[in-house]
Amino acid sequence: MATIDDVAQRAGVSKSSVSRVLNGNFEYMSEEMKNKILAAIAEMNYSPNSLAQSLKKKKTKVIGIILSDISNPFWAEILKGAQEEANRCGYGIMVSSSNEDPELERDNILMLKSRQVDGVIINTIGNTNELFEEFIAKKYPFVLLDRLAGDMKADTVVVNNVNGAKQAIQYLIDQGHRRIGILLYPTNNKSPRIERLEGYKQALSMNGLPIDESLIKICDQNNGSGIQATQELLSMSDRPTAIFTTNARLNLEVLSGAKKAGLRVPTDVSIFGYDDFPWIPLLDPPLSTVAQPAYEMGVKAVALLIHRLESKKKMKPQIIQLEPKIIIRASCSSPVKIE
Repeated sequence: MATIDDVAQRAGVSKSSVSRVLNGNFEYMSEEMKNKILAAIAEMNYSPNSLAQSLKKKKTKVIGIILSDISNPFWAEILKGAQEEANRCGYGIMVSSSNEDPELERDNILMLKSRQVDGVIINTIGNTNELFEEFIAKKYPFVLLDRLAGDMKADTVVVNNVNGAKQAIQYLIDQGHRRIGILLYPTNNKSPRIERLEGYKQALSMNGLPIDESLIKICDQNNGSGIQATQELLSMSDRPTAIFTTNARLNLEVLSGAKKAGLRVPTDVSIFGYDDFPWIPLLDPPLSTVAQPAYEMGVKAVALLIHRLESKKKMKPQIIQLEPKIIIRASCSSPVKIE
């Protein structure tokens, strides 16, 4: 294999001149010299040793991404955006999943850091704030994605979950619904869940409707309890005429629960879901949803981290909040009876 010394000898220049061309630094270099070096590189089929370069520069051009639960289809589109933005900027990515386990999240972060990734993007479970504080103190670059870490001041990319939920509930209220149930997983300091519940409550209050705790169902994340919770809501004597679900997995469980209860959607009960995927319009009926800009979230998180990595200026933490939008389909209609 050709070495940088071989290229320099072929081109009749110094190693430093070849190195400058390899790094795209053509300042103070004549066009003739640049072309001579490029020709020598091509002729000798020279490829720099990326590992050696990484060790020398103390940079690997690799970003670590830690997700709370990679099985959630929401993350596929985020990773697509992250991968494409990283490739565009000349970086690679390494991905791991914590399976909603705080100890595993910590292990994953430290594992990626030990492998010399230049920085990490973290969809945190919410129990590793002490580690993040250490990163801030040592100026190790990281970006929080989708979930906040308390009041920590760090680079962050999130969605306006309060507004997304408010829009969905407001649409149902405008259709004539007055009793609206909501299903969510335990909040456990997870900001998207807290914010979606807050948006639900705000929309009711803004319209002079009471917040009925019996219409708020907290579901077990691991055993498909959304089906049972839906049946419980729909068996109430004063049952809700609409249900808002706050998670991609709960979407299907609510539809299944309504079917098991012997009710038709949307004739007997309207359902408004969260997260939008290509298969959502294929459901029976097609589901109205709050669509999150997942691809853009991936792009923004990577761009923010790379900007932090490559900027020589001292920067304050940036918080990027993206807006969701509601998509109306056939799962919602006006209630048969308006109470």
